[in-house]
Amino acid sequence: MPRSLPLVVSPLRSVLERNGVALMLVSIEVWQDEVVVRARGLPSELTVALEHDFGEALERWHREGADREALPLEPFERIFNVDVLVADDVGTAYSPIHSARGGSGRMFRAEWFFAPGPPAAAQSLIVRIDGADTRIEIDANR
Repeated sequence: MPRSLPLVVSPLRSVLERNGVALMLVSIEVWQDEVVVRARGLPSELTVALEHDFGEALERWHREGADREALPLEPFERIFNVDVLVADDVGTAYSPIHSARGGSGRMFRAEWFFAPGPPAAAQSLIVRIDGADTRIEIDANR
């Protein structure tokens, strides 16, 4: 059981558009040991079409022999090919520890994990996605 629950901020703001899909910053989770950034492509007729087209291309690929070199690109590979950085007001060095993007049932979703969690002295975080900054305040009593 964690000593305290995380601060979760949900900006729900569009940070960029990639290949016609609006990339939304959904949430920033501030844990004692990590920071988690979650994003999603805003659902639209285009995202439905991209997912459908990928499904058909994947079925064709499978029928034609499943050659690893000819595997169709998932839509997330064009949408979530972004740089994500985390910084704070006291200069902490946040390192990416892992990420997850796309996949079956999660085609237009992504999350990035950074360590460490912010130090007690930090009062704000900045999440930068391809140059679009979102600043959040951190409760000093966390």
